[in-house]
Amino acid sequence: MQSSDLISARYDADAAAYERLWAPILRPFGRALLEALPLAGARRILDLGAGTGTLLPLIRAMAPEAAIIAADGSRGMLMRAPAAFPRMVGDACRLGLATESMDVAILAFMLFHLPDPSRALAEARRVLRPGGAIGTITWDGPPTFAAQLAWNQELDAHGATPAPTDGDPTDHRPVDSEAKVAGLLAGAGFARIRTWSVPFAHRFGREELLEKLTSMGTSALRLASLPPKERDSFLASARSLLHAMTGEDLVDRATLIYATATAVRPIHSPPTEDG
Repeated sequence: MQSSDLISARYDADAAAYERLWAPILRPFGRALLEALPLAGARRILDLGAGTGTLLPLIRAMAPEAAIIAADGSRGMLMRAPAAFPRMVGDACRLGLATESMDVAILAFMLFHLPDPSRALAEARRVLRPGGAIGTITWDGPPTFAAQLAWNQELDAHGATPAPTDGDPTDHRPVDSEAKVAGLLAGAGFARIRTWSVPFAHRFGREELLEKLTSMGTSALRLASLPPKERDSFLASARSLLHAMTGEDLVDRATLIYATATAVRPIHSPPTEDG
């Protein structure tokens, strides 16, 4: 199986849990990005990395007359998006859309999932008309709150396999600061770049966090690597550990990095893999 197929299969498997457990938490932060974009006058809008379509109703409310396309690499995710919107399964770096066909491109919580975010930004630039707008949100790094770290350590202690590399290209390092995101946007042909940071904090309930960690992402993959008896032992230990923690240990704190920009540079094809 190709790496891209493994990635899609992983996100397909996570779709139901993501829609139920994580997308509602991110929705208000996505709304803040939409409010910073010129949606009201847009005729064609691309939600790239749309996932389960969390932002689509918000985009429609802000751009009632626009044609809105949802694109994602995961068919399983897009199948959960509202059916009223056109949905397109595809590679963010090779979109099947005409050059200069979009007024706004929204890339919320997705650049860190790509092996090469610069290629996706160049492709977004290609499909945007001159003067078109782009908006992104990224994280300043992976989760490092106490409960998450303790969970990972307990997985290690029970012999779970390390986090897989195939099927998980997630890498926050290229986009974990305002300066890095701004540099990628400038390199892709954008100007009038605006960046800002917003604190993120979500206090998980113990059972809420347990459900998330066992249902989606790398944590769930590592858990599934354990034999049934060892898995039961781990879950008993992890549940006891979580219930012994203070409320502050259960708060996922991070920084969200926002950016908006305008497409101005003449379009050029992104570099091929051969350089």
